[in-house]
Amino acid sequence: MNQDTRVNSAQDAQKSQGDATREVTPPRDSDWIAEVSHELRLPIANIKLLVETLLEGAADDPSTAMRMLERTRQEVERLEALVLDLISIEEVAGNRDNVKKRPAPLAEAARYAKESVGKAAAKKSIVVITEIEQGFTVNANPDQLNQVMLNLVENAVKYTASGGEVIIKSGPKRGCFSVSDNGIGIPVSEIPKIFKRFYRVDRTRAPGSTGLGLSIVKHIVDLHGAKISVQSQESKGSTFYLQFPEDG
Repeated sequence: MNQDTRVNSAQDAQKSQGDATREVTPPRDSDWIAEVSHELRLPIANIKLLVETLLEGAADDPSTAMRMLERTRQEVERLEALVLDLISIEEVAGNRDNVKKRPAPLAEAARYAKESVGKAAAKKSIVVITEIEQGFTVNANPDQLNQVMLNLVENAVKYTASGGEVIIKSGPKRGCFSVSDNGIGIPVSEIPKIFKRFYRVDRTRAPGSTGLGLSIVKHIVDLHGAKISVQSQESKGSTFYLQFPEDG
């Protein structure tokens, strides 16, 4: 099956299961504050509990103390990732009228993402492969293209088992590219929800996920007048197809 056929198949599949890329109604300010508060509450509560336990005597046992400090570090990293993603959403929203598009080399965005997830991918023995035509460009804001690529590749690594692979591919025409993996895949019923804020397909399989990555991707795609579609099969993997306008 060639790339054109795959793109068409993905789009046809989406029509039959609900439009996964439809515009999600922005939450009211009160809803947004409630959602953020809920997501912040858990890591803060965990950190508080861990510190209190250490102060109450767990620190006297070196092995227990080290284990609890490692848990605390993980919770702090989770909190940091959440704050950074929240800042990213605000920055994207603030740049709505100032996108500053230009022909951005796709290979550079892929390299940025590959280097950024290098440690996490190596830990799971996941190979990130690039199949990008020489000189291939996307008419986009370079920093925001980097952000889209990083979020998609990072998401693929999180939901792919050890020994898997992630492929970044250009084409089949100008402005188009895809990010695919052979991970856990997405249930058909869940595809329409994946671009919503704080949504996670499987929290147990990606405990470090903030649930904001794909929401950020969708915001940036919309800002550029681009399109994103998803083709996925449970236990087989997922492919995200993006098509940015060639001009404008």
